[in-house]
Amino acid sequence: MDIIKLPIEYGNEVADSRFRLVLMAAQRSRQISEGSPVMVKSRYVKNTTLALEEAIEGKLKYLTGDEARRAREYEYRLRRDRMARESMEEAAAASLEKIEEIKESYKAETAAHFAEEDEVVVSGIAEEAVEDEVSEGASEEGEEEDF
Repeated sequence: MDIIKLPIEYGNEVADSRFRLVLMAAQRSRQISEGSPVMVKSRYVKNTTLALEEAIEGKLKYLTGDEARRAREYEYRLRRDRMARESMEEAAAASLEKIEEIKESYKAETAAHFAEEDEVVVSGIAEEAVEDEVSEGASEEGEEEDF
């Protein structure tokens, strides 16, 4: 397993201290793990190592003071909005699944209800037909007796 060459050599234009370098790499590592594209071609695969390599190559810019505060707030808003959007998408997908379940349940209930109703109607028609035939037979018999 390859690890980045220690001690890490960097110039003052990259970061003013090792502490700042570590902070930059940690923030960038979080961004990479959240899906941000990597800005350097590297043989390494771990997010922290990639972030350190980006920092050493000068691909990252560090901010201080008000700029840093505004950038942090902006990133926080973006992360919050993305999380809200993802949760809404998950809720929408779950509600669509629930709607489909309700539709299938309704279809099954109505199909069963209409099947029972058809049986009742058919049996009602059959009973009425039998009664009609019996009454017609009785009336015909009665007519024959009169003749």
